[in-house]
Amino acid sequence: MKYLGVSRAELYSPGRVSGDAAVFRAVAAELERHGHEVICMTEQELVSNGIPADVDGIFQMARSREALSVLDGAHIPVTNTVQAVRNCGRAAQTDLLQGTGLIPESIICSTAGVPDGWHIYPCWIKRADSHAVEQDDVQYIENAAQSAVDMRGFAGRGLKECVLQAHVKGWLVKFYGVRGMGLTDCYAASPVDGKFGLERYNDQPDCASVDIQALTAVTERISEILGVDIYGGDAVVGDDGAITVVDFNDWPSFRSCIVGAAQKIASLIMSKNL
Repeated sequence: MKYLGVSRAELYSPGRVSGDAAVFRAVAAELERHGHEVICMTEQELVSNGIPADVDGIFQMARSREALSVLDGAHIPVTNTVQAVRNCGRAAQTDLLQGTGLIPESIICSTAGVPDGWHIYPCWIKRADSHAVEQDDVQYIENAAQSAVDMRGFAGRGLKECVLQAHVKGWLVKFYGVRGMGLTDCYAASPVDGKFGLERYNDQPDCASVDIQALTAVTERISEILGVDIYGGDAVVGDDGAITVVDFNDWPSFRSCIVGAAQKIASLIMSKNL
């Protein structure tokens, strides 16, 4: 088989450029180890050159509208699918997961002002159209006055919509997984683990333990709802052990488990061409 790999533009890898590149290269190497040919492109090269005519499958980390539009026209297996990547946008995943009990209470709203019905503080304000690409795209809010100020900041940057998400008390766990194969790793997060140090607003665990089966069940259910094969994110573990996912991403860096993740990801990609 011949596979096309599309890497992620640096804009969409804030603080994770080397990590995203490392797992991408590891998956390509794993496919080659199984005897397949792999050609690689950046998002920009894909937009300029299109999809080669002779590839049998695509694995991709793209997030730009232009690159996803090109991939949308593919008639071969694509991992993650274009729709899955779009489903991971803040507004899209909030809409799809609202009411499931898997995420905090959230609302998608205009940046013109705080909706009258929102009275949950502290909370988070997040850009709605994509994942965070700069520090101000996700902010912790303590009260309504701060919320109004931060919304004006979002609007001033040309962002028309945002997501308000209730803050969940508990400690934070990072997780990485491949759909149908469970988690490749999870670990207690600290401020040094994050892109922008926002983990400081969560509690520090007295004992960094989590019910792995429960976390796996929650993350696998979300991956099914969003249609995401390769995923990662953040979950808050409450004092009672309850698990709430506060961030869910398509194809993360797998920073703590690249080798094992690459093996699972390559296996998934190859299975789509059987």
